[in-house]
Amino acid sequence: MMDFSFYTFDQLDAATLYEIIAHRMEVFVLGQGNIYRDLDGFDQKATHLLARDETGALVGYVRLLPAALHYDGHDHNSFGRLSVKDAARGRGLGAELVRRACGKLAQDSGDPVVEISAMAYLEDFYRRLGFERISEEYAIAGVPHVNMIFSP
Repeated sequence: MMDFSFYTFDQLDAATLYEIIAHRMEVFVLGQGNIYRDLDGFDQKATHLLARDETGALVGYVRLLPAALHYDGHDHNSFGRLSVKDAARGRGLGAELVRRACGKLAQDSGDPVVEISAMAYLEDFYRRLGFERISEEYAIAGVPHVNMIFSP
């Protein structure tokens, strides 16, 4: 049974924040070899969605960003840092994190539109969840990305 919990930055204790940073480093830097500026100043204004497995281990994460932040230049609600540990992949956890992130953003803002900067190789994954591509491909930290929008 997976446990999903939302936190504001102020609700995160030091141990949980450390877990999040270690999780993101494991997935993006060590797992994908993607060297980038993870601590970008948005964590303090974001809502954090954590997925823990039955042992309490953090296995999935996504950072929710309201439209007012203009994250990655987007004018709509957004999310980023969607990540699932290798051992938890293939069971629909990433899709569930996206659904919950979009639902929470819509609930908090009253606007269901979500715009993201998606790694290009994940375009089909997001398309299956209702996102549409709205940009040409571009690079962030050397990784191909596309902008996608969810507008139910």
